[in-house]
Amino acid sequence: MQAYERAAGVIESARAQLHEERYRAGYLEDKYQVYVSLVRLLLKLGRIPQAFHYSERLRAQSYAALLNGAAPRVHPETERELRERIRQLQRSIDEENGKEGTERRAVKVRAYSTELVQAERAYQNLLDDLRSADPAYAIVRSLTTPSPEDLQRLLPGDAALIEYVAADDILAVFVITARSLQATTLPVRGTDLSSRVELLRDLVYRVASSDWQRPAASLRRTLIEPLEKAGWLKGISRLFIVPHGTLHYLPFAALQGTAPGGERFLIEDYSITYLPAAAALGRRSEQEAPRALLAAAPEVANLRYAAEEARAVGEFFPNRNEVLLGAAATETSFKRDAGMYRIIHLATHGSLNRLNPLLSSLELQPDATNDGRLEVHEILDLRLRSQLVTLSACDTALGSGYFAEVPAGEEFVGLTRAFLYAGSPAVLATLWQVNDRSTLDFMRAFYRGLDSRGAARALADAQRNMIHSGSRYAHPYFWAPFVLVGEGK
Repeated sequence: MQAYERAAGVIESARAQLHEERYRAGYLEDKYQVYVSLVRLLLKLGRIPQAFHYSERLRAQSYAALLNGAAPRVHPETERELRERIRQLQRSIDEENGKEGTERRAVKVRAYSTELVQAERAYQNLLDDLRSADPAYAIVRSLTTPSPEDLQRLLPGDAALIEYVAADDILAVFVITARSLQATTLPVRGTDLSSRVELLRDLVYRVASSDWQRPAASLRRTLIEPLEKAGWLKGISRLFIVPHGTLHYLPFAALQGTAPGGERFLIEDYSITYLPAAAALGRRSEQEAPRALLAAAPEVANLRYAAEEARAVGEFFPNRNEVLLGAAATETSFKRDAGMYRIIHLATHGSLNRLNPLLSSLELQPDATNDGRLEVHEILDLRLRSQLVTLSACDTALGSGYFAEVPAGEEFVGLTRAFLYAGSPAVLATLWQVNDRSTLDFMRAFYRGLDSRGAARALADAQRNMIHSGSRYAHPYFWAPFVLVGEGK
């Protein structure tokens, strides 16, 4: 065990010295098994608090960077040239792909794509090199992992924190309530778990089918029922889930179980909040924003019901809102005003850049100053005072990759992580492409209960309402992708 502990110390020391994000991002990918082995060994010895300590240390390096890092200063001229080159290549690819039939020049598309990859890599290298040259931006302060006692003081009596650690052949689970700390290992292989999560996600897209029910029930039997049968969730109505690996992409709300009245979804028994680490429990915005709501629905997103959605959300904050619609929903306006609002709602498309997560973006309206792509590196530069950011868009809760493409310990990158980093303690995001029309109804229900119930319970109520609506929107495809990451008021 001492060898594992020394190895963990060496890993963290070495990673702290890697100031360039392109090297730090995947550093834990082939090393996280040291932490997993420590967790397994300590659980076998019955040393649960120590095992939990190393479960948190697995996540702490990334989470410390999320809270304490800072965006690098970039040389304006060089950055401008590279970003303009990237924009030009993206426009050229879009133009070529938009041509019909034989007019599409595949050779040019491939050439532009190759140049785009090179330009994006050059941009990433520029950011990393400047970070290394500026020590003030390179230092990442260590984050102290919370003790179970610390967390118990933060947890209400009706809440439980469930933290998972996925190994090759077992799944370790910690359950912390205000009264107890429990842990167990479940006999499920990591590859099997990934396959089952992926199967559920694939099947839930089939709106006319109920084939998703069997994997949903199977995953609940594996992940939740052992904890319920042990009595660890007795009297619990709210769950804080700290996922690991593929579990970041699992819609826990849609897991099904058998009850006396028939099948029940997990969200019918508990409200659910995802956390990047247990250390995020209780995090709040440090400053209160003076205004209530900033909502944006740009025309460029071409979403039929987005403008109606933004207006509907605005109705819950009369005389205290700014609703930017169509051509008015510019990137420039958003950057200028975002720091003044308690709630931020973006009804638009999101896009992921797997090669360079800093270039993942949300679509806003372009203008003379900005190109309309609100990219991750730009979000990192914002200073928000919001309590909640709602990303009513596609796949906004996903990180830089998908399933096996996500480096271990680095799952919370991309758009969700960027808004957490920028100062919002909570982000409502989506696990897959959402339906434009059903999202309008969903957001009305969510915001109706937000002030009185809080984000987690308002989300649960909106999902339960849709489940019992009797309409086609009762299918989990329509309501299960919405996840609350972080703890908002």
